[in-house]
Amino acid sequence: MKLHVFRFVFLALVLITAARAAELKSGSEAPKVRVASWAQGEGVKEFEGDKVYIIEFWATWCGPCVAAIPHLNETYKKHKSKGLVVVGMNLGEDAATVAKFVKGMAGKMTYNVGVDEKTDGGWMAKHWLTAAGENGIPCAFVVNKKGRIAYIGHPMELKESLLESLLNEPSTKSGGTPQTAPSETAPSAKAGELASRAQSEIRAGKLDAAESTIGQLSEELPPALGYLCGLLELDLLLARKQPDDAIELSKLLGEDHGKNPAVLASIAAHLVAPEAASAALQAAAERIATPLAETSGDAQGSALSTLARIAFLKGDKARALELQTKAVPHVPKSETAAAKAVLESYGK
Repeated sequence: MKLHVFRFVFLALVLITAARAAELKSGSEAPKVRVASWAQGEGVKEFEGDKVYIIEFWATWCGPCVAAIPHLNETYKKHKSKGLVVVGMNLGEDAATVAKFVKGMAGKMTYNVGVDEKTDGGWMAKHWLTAAGENGIPCAFVVNKKGRIAYIGHPMELKESLLESLLNEPSTKSGGTPQTAPSETAPSAKAGELASRAQSEIRAGKLDAAESTIGQLSEELPPALGYLCGLLELDLLLARKQPDDAIELSKLLGEDHGKNPAVLASIAAHLVAPEAASAALQAAAERIATPLAETSGDAQGSALSTLARIAFLKGDKARALELQTKAVPHVPKSETAAAKAVLESYGK
């Protein structure tokens, strides 16, 4: 996706978290485990910081699911002493059917087995499978020691090396290995590298790679700097030509960060960064930027630039020049040259 030089400021101004609540992907916080009953094992009440979890969705009538059970059981037996917990999450069947099947496995299925609730299509099915956009089983989710999703996919495709690396990570449980607290005011070097990589991948059209990188970034950012992922998610949706989803995400981000003018200004700027930003995207950005243009500081400069951008996209070059001229004195000094370059481009 070709982008105007207008994008100059907005990842530099702020750094942001959370992707859409309706989406579950690598890097997302794992939903809780809520079952109707446990057919086997003590079950899982909450994710503990010294363990790694595999939550695998299956059914007795599913041939590929049954075929994957021996492999999953061997994986569990091999790594349970290191802290691996496996849950076989049965979908759509009654407890008696599941219990009979587990008993018939005669020790070949030794991990926890849960039975999903049947109301509303199943709580686990809704909050895990549907939330992740998965519509088939078997499907496995891996939850790391931070309580975040580290893998979603077929259980037979889960790499041993990934499990081992997750199991070797320091514990985050109280009393475990102390964790170095991330900075609350600046991203780590690794986070900065991941953010830059995601931007580059989006520009190059490597959108699946960018999505994976954003997931990794979400694990590296402390809460105070979490919003970078949201901006990158906006760029990803726009690159995938999903403007309606981008607008919905901008609303969610606005709700989460409504007290941070710099974040709001950046959301507006990203909405109209594409060369062919639609009228709907322009309108969404204008609603955010207009009140900010009357404030002061960096948010004002960003908002004025966004309004100038919108005027330019509408073909009102004179208004774009007027607004961008006002913006230049209010952007951060490090961005002054870029703001002037945008101003010059509007005059051509």
